[in-house]
Amino acid sequence: MTADYANLFETEFRPRRRLTRTLARVVWAGLFLIRPRLALAILRERR
Repeated sequence: MTADYANLFETEFRPRRRLTRTLARVVWAGLFLIRPRLALAILRERR
């Protein structure tokens, strides 16, 4: 019996990644609203 890894990935890992990305964007937006200079400094350092 073989596992369907594509199905496993779609059901187990992808939803977590999407949730994590969404939460990161919410935190980033909150930081930008509260401390815009800090948010821009972090953005500059990442690039």
